[in-house]
Amino acid sequence: MNMDIPRQENEQFQSMPAASHSDSDTYLRRAVNALQFSGFALLALLVFNLVSSVEAWAENSPQFAEEPASTQAQEGTVQLIDNPQWPGAGVLAFGDTQAPALATEVSMSISGWSNRVSVTQSFTNDTQEWIHGRYLFPLPNEAAVDSMQLRIGERIIEGVIQPKEEAKRTFEQAKAQGKRASLLSQERPNLFTTQVANLAPGETLKVSFSYQQALDYRDGQFSLRFPMTHTPRYLPQSMLQSFKGVEEAARLLSPVIEAAGLEKMFTGADSESSESIGPDTSSSGQDNRLSLDIILDAGFPLLSLESPYHAISQQTLSDGRIRVQLQQDNTKADSDFVLQWQADPGVKPAAALFSQQGQTHTPAPSLAQIEGQAVRDEYSLLMLMPPQSKEVAKSLPRELILVIDTSGSMGGDAIVQAKQALLYALSSLKPEDSFNVVEFNSAVQTMAANSLPATAHNIGRAQQFIRALEANGGTEMAKALELALNNDFAAQNKVGTKGEIKALRQVIFMIDGAVGNEQALFELIKDRLGDNRLFTIGIGSAPNSHFMQRAAELGRGSFTYIGKMQEVEQKVVALLEKISAPRITDVSLRYLDGTVPDYWPAQIPDLYQGEPVLVSIKQRSNAHKAVIVSGLIDGQFWQQELALNAKAEPKGLDLIWAGKQIAALELAKDAANSERIERQVTALSLKYHLVSPYTSLVAVDVAPVNPDAAATREGQVASHAPKGWQGQLPQTATDSRLMLLLGLASLLAALMLAAFPRAFGRRACEEAGQ
Repeated sequence: MNMDIPRQENEQFQSMPAASHSDSDTYLRRAVNALQFSGFALLALLVFNLVSSVEAWAENSPQFAEEPASTQAQEGTVQLIDNPQWPGAGVLAFGDTQAPALATEVSMSISGWSNRVSVTQSFTNDTQEWIHGRYLFPLPNEAAVDSMQLRIGERIIEGVIQPKEEAKRTFEQAKAQGKRASLLSQERPNLFTTQVANLAPGETLKVSFSYQQALDYRDGQFSLRFPMTHTPRYLPQSMLQSFKGVEEAARLLSPVIEAAGLEKMFTGADSESSESIGPDTSSSGQDNRLSLDIILDAGFPLLSLESPYHAISQQTLSDGRIRVQLQQDNTKADSDFVLQWQADPGVKPAAALFSQQGQTHTPAPSLAQIEGQAVRDEYSLLMLMPPQSKEVAKSLPRELILVIDTSGSMGGDAIVQAKQALLYALSSLKPEDSFNVVEFNSAVQTMAANSLPATAHNIGRAQQFIRALEANGGTEMAKALELALNNDFAAQNKVGTKGEIKALRQVIFMIDGAVGNEQALFELIKDRLGDNRLFTIGIGSAPNSHFMQRAAELGRGSFTYIGKMQEVEQKVVALLEKISAPRITDVSLRYLDGTVPDYWPAQIPDLYQGEPVLVSIKQRSNAHKAVIVSGLIDGQFWQQELALNAKAEPKGLDLIWAGKQIAALELAKDAANSERIERQVTALSLKYHLVSPYTSLVAVDVAPVNPDAAATREGQVASHAPKGWQGQLPQTATDSRLMLLLGLASLLAALMLAAFPRAFGRRACEEAGQ
């Protein structure tokens, strides 16, 4: 075979410029080097990611190795697998037993300013084995839960109030003995758990409990809210540094029905193909349903009666009361129910006082004897209403700090509502005002280093900042509070050149309150409030009203709830107009002889136009005939006398008073007085028969029924994800697979290009030898 290169091709080849050969080789070498570098870089990033994940897991989980296995499973089959990016919201293993099916019936009796509510939860075992059940559910923030019954067929077993640990031991002992039992406990002031033991195949156990609630009134409108589900709580890493913190996290979490965002976060799965976290609730057809029946005795003619988030039917009864029901019976429990009614324009409530004599639950004789008095104390609920005035209060220059929660739990409708609320807040600013915008999730970001004058340019800049916000990450609210309540953060704005007036500094938090470290945040607000006023706006279908209402009380502000987009403009504009000028400040109570009543909250917040404050009072029977309310209106002293007439029979006002005192004591708790506060709260709870952080209600049947109680497994009832919630929480599943594929592809391409010049030269030589 002739190995010489054909002359024509050889001449063409040799006639190519030398620079062309050199440029081609240089290009190929650079391309090979770039692809090799990219491949190795991506692989290195993958290795770093894997090592970081292992280190994070190791840092967050050493406590498990230090605890016995039996302690880890103390809550039955609940185990928390921590997620470093979203501590406390990691994957929960709830066991492999199907949970009981749940149906809830709610009945309310509204009279005057209070609401008596009874809730019945029916747990049905649709499996072929004995099971235990647990359900985590929300209640209104100030619900005073005072009674519970376990219903087995036609039999009713009354619940007994006991210290929390004692009640838990009673329940666990009954569970181990194969007896039917129920336990009602408080995990947070607005989060409770019901547990049932030894539920037989095909059996239904009913747990009924009751609570007392004061109504809300503002701008001529009464309202109540019944939460049907809750937003998953975020727990900061500081809470998970001990086994106790991890155990608490497990108690605050439950499986979630239709939580596509959570499923995607934990598994990386397509949200369209995943519907639940924990047990396979969607495949088993589990669905929490609720029916509601309300009897309303307003005591005055009504101008309107409506539920903004649910369709209702209403019927006027023969005695003038109104019956309200959900149009759709067995409604899906995925958003808070709100009922609101307005008095006829001719009815204009001023300050009012409602009283009763005696307690709802007669305390044990030993308690009455220790106190050395008959249990005929008087309890009053006082509504403080600022004087109605047509004059517009003088507005002060304001320094408005707008804070928005952009954490993953705000995904979906919530972040859209919050951003819209911020835009309306900006439109309310006056030329003499200043402002700043703060967003927080796992970190805190501000629009500007200091507060800016409310110029058109600065407002436009803020609008761009707000529109670009997205929901993702954790809920590190402490960082945002520390910044927003720091007086050095914003400019100390002055008005005028002489006799300058300091601006009214107001901080507005727009959040869903999906946090589990409420107590730590309350302490931070108390320490940092200073001259600030803190207002909270609850966003979403199921916000944490406990945190937001308490935070506003500590911040001497108010709490506003926005449940749908159509309410944003009306409620935000009304709030901003109202808070621009407080009507009454420095409010206090005293008797005619100058002594101070036993009332809660002890620090009464400022009163704003159309927005009263409810105060609970306790006194010895007939000790005083009237109470004096006083304060300052535009710097001028104001007072009003109200008669005390407590002849009515108990209607739960004592429960409201005790609940408010317990809440005040809990807010005052710190490391130095925690043991004393716990003893005080326990004593109050036992006296008034209330569920509290340190007391629970427990009911136990007499006869054992489960022959194999030791082998009975746990079932955790799932909750619905809040309506409209997309839960874009931090992604636990990383893009490791993508990085691996890209890295390998880059290396493969580099090898092919590196081999290309050699193959080309070899082919040329072969052809030349032909």
